[in-house]
Amino acid sequence: MKILGDTNVELVTGDPTKPGVWPVGKHMNFVVAVPGAEEVLLHLCREGEAAPAFTVVMENTERWGDVFAVQLKNFSGKGMTYRYEAKGCPFADPYAKLLLGRGAYGKVLTKRERKAFCSPVVPSAFDWKDDGHPDIAFADLILYKLHVRGFSMQSGVAHKGTYKGIAEKLPYLKKLGINGILLMPCMEFNEIIEKNAEEGVPEFASGKFYKSSAYESAETMTENPARQNKKQINFWGYASHYFFFAPKSSYASVPAKADTEFKEMVRRLHQESIEVLMEVNVPAGANPGMVVDALRYWVMEYHVDGFRINQDRMDLRTLVADPYLARTKLLTGNWNGTAENAAGGRGRYLADCSEGFLFDCRRFLKSDEGLAGSFARRVKENRENTATVNYITDHNGFTLADLYMYDVKHNEANGENGRDGSDYNCGWNCGTEGPDKRKKIRDLRVKMKKNALMTLLLSQGTPMLLAGDEFGNSQGGNNNAYCQDNSTGWLNWTEQRSNTEITEFVKELIALRKAHPALHNPFGLRGTDYLQCGCPDVSCHSTKIWYPDESSYNRCVGILLSGEFAKDKTGKADASFYLIFNMYWEGREFDIPHLPGFGEWELAISSDKSCSAPAAEDSVMMIPPRTVAVLLCEKQQMPVNAPKRRRKSVNAPKEANV
Repeated sequence: MKILGDTNVELVTGDPTKPGVWPVGKHMNFVVAVPGAEEVLLHLCREGEAAPAFTVVMENTERWGDVFAVQLKNFSGKGMTYRYEAKGCPFADPYAKLLLGRGAYGKVLTKRERKAFCSPVVPSAFDWKDDGHPDIAFADLILYKLHVRGFSMQSGVAHKGTYKGIAEKLPYLKKLGINGILLMPCMEFNEIIEKNAEEGVPEFASGKFYKSSAYESAETMTENPARQNKKQINFWGYASHYFFFAPKSSYASVPAKADTEFKEMVRRLHQESIEVLMEVNVPAGANPGMVVDALRYWVMEYHVDGFRINQDRMDLRTLVADPYLARTKLLTGNWNGTAENAAGGRGRYLADCSEGFLFDCRRFLKSDEGLAGSFARRVKENRENTATVNYITDHNGFTLADLYMYDVKHNEANGENGRDGSDYNCGWNCGTEGPDKRKKIRDLRVKMKKNALMTLLLSQGTPMLLAGDEFGNSQGGNNNAYCQDNSTGWLNWTEQRSNTEITEFVKELIALRKAHPALHNPFGLRGTDYLQCGCPDVSCHSTKIWYPDESSYNRCVGILLSGEFAKDKTGKADASFYLIFNMYWEGREFDIPHLPGFGEWELAISSDKSCSAPAAEDSVMMIPPRTVAVLLCEKQQMPVNAPKRRRKSVNAPKEANV
């Protein structure tokens, strides 16, 4: 162990138990793992300078396995940056809290520029000013998924495509009713799709340098000769290598202050009671221990409220058992019973986030046969142990506008000759492919979007809205815009000004959901009358009440939610709701149930403006074709001698056919 260069810093043996850089009293501890290396150089540079001010040589005596550690005495590290080198290969610390050198989004870096990657020794200080911890239950959460850059690149904010840009759109999110955002990957990654870029830690034991490409399937994509010499962007950020502890610097207005800007964004959102969740793409071969360390760091340092994690690369039991993450929301495809034995109420912070809801609902809403039963189960699914996150659209696939404007994908701009993107979209172009000015087509598309939004926002699970769907954002039929850092991948906010009908409809739906616990019951629905109030908590119907129809040809579903099983904060029973779905191409008459102790049914909201509530003496309601209608019935204190209304069905079974 020795120092090269002019400095008064003294060295002592470091503590190898905690990777990265961290203070120990007045000293600074540096720890890095380099497989197969006999010697590692630690270069310390003055901020803004590439040449080292001095270099620490860590030798075998400072090595434990593949881990090298050294401690610099009386060294604050302020105003200094650092990087490592082994056998002539410079590399940045995998545990770096901020990466300097990648501030220009989309820039192809030279080998020299990559060798100059470095990180601040000391992260920027930050005053959280008691940002609070929203800790919103999944039952009350309205998630909004967005891409940090694409969200505001075409908006009127001052800091386009940045963390600050999200904060600037805060008034819009509040008016919409959003109380949670899910960020697509924003840990530091290389957005340039290039084959075998040399990054990360060299592995001298195997004679290999860690090879990185920006996109996990870049090996196959670059086989296309037409793309060999064309720069391509990994816009989405699902990469094969990350600096897990560093926010993406090019998503900041000042890249060297990316950590501060991310924290400022979180603080502002938290102060408005909006949670911040992140997608964490765990690439093949990633160190699970490093991933867990990173999640802990983002929770403690950045106050992040939760993560969506790809379960195929992580042992979910490790995450569930981690005490540091005990009050952190974790979303994955399917917990598969992992959460059943979670201690201390851990299950209420876990959620399944799969495509099952998407496919069943898309198919039913476009009138496919054989879906009535599975659709009804998706709408009412609500479990005790773990939550369910529902979504109709995601980043991968059609936007909501494109779902009802295109039958097939149009991915020509991706350069894959149409081979990329799913062919299984379950969409419907409503009679013509692409944009159409005919009123009949446009009105039908608006109705179909409303049907989808009503299904999403009035189902029991936690809804996740894809950014832009609330105002008709289109990607021109591209269902795999992973490389479209342009108007295709960015939200077109001009659509928001011209599609106010859909935006206002979403606001109304979210407000209705928030106002009524029956629409987002925090307790699991059983399908029984366990309160003995005359009606089960949830029941499924067809056009005929109390008779659900799961036959292949049926395209009608009614779902009754009893308000007796959903109390407000004062203990008062909520209104009851009857959700009616008619996906036939012609109108259908639906029987309307009678609830003991409740008043008249009112029309709360519908995707068809011609709908109206049934008259007091009626027991049926005509629902127009391809329409969703929601009836609301308030509980009331009936006079002792009040006459009873005549209804087709008065008594509900104590246990419904669900």
